[in-house]
Amino acid sequence: MIVTLRTSLLAFALALPVAAPLAAQDESAAPAATTGGIAPAPARKVAVTTLTAGQGAKPTREDYVLVSYKGMLKDGTVFDQNEQMPMAVGSVVPGFADGLVQMQRGGTYRLEIPSELAYGAEGGGPIPPNSDLVFEVTLLDFKTQAEIDAMVAEQQAQQDAQQDAGQQAQPARSGQ
Repeated sequence: MIVTLRTSLLAFALALPVAAPLAAQDESAAPAATTGGIAPAPARKVAVTTLTAGQGAKPTREDYVLVSYKGMLKDGTVFDQNEQMPMAVGSVVPGFADGLVQMQRGGTYRLEIPSELAYGAEGGGPIPPNSDLVFEVTLLDFKTQAEIDAMVAEQQAQQDAQQDAGQQAQPARSGQ
């Protein structure tokens, strides 16, 4: 499953939204540092290819998405697959989150995620260490936390109303 329970990866995923703007600022403010005259290797990024264009807004890292996806190793071996899977964008491996925020509702995309933005040197489950991953993802829908809270409150209110109606419909028991 793409949801990681590893604390280090989760911490990285949560820090990424904060670190990315700072890194962009640093890059524009100063030239790249070199070590012994050799520039550091550029950071690898997620490659997102649109297979079927979506429409409208894109989810943020704070949103919850509903996706259908197939996760594969570079050789095509499928390690995970789900239809209509809800997930918090901020709770998945960083590379998957990087791809999700570039998608539009209804679109289908191919994500190529470098290992350092996936499960890294540790791997996980059926994913070997240092494996680049490929996902085919359809973004079915997404909601903000406020929209989800409103939906939950509405459902709770409906359940409460049904319970109240059920209690009023029961005849009063007389003492025997």
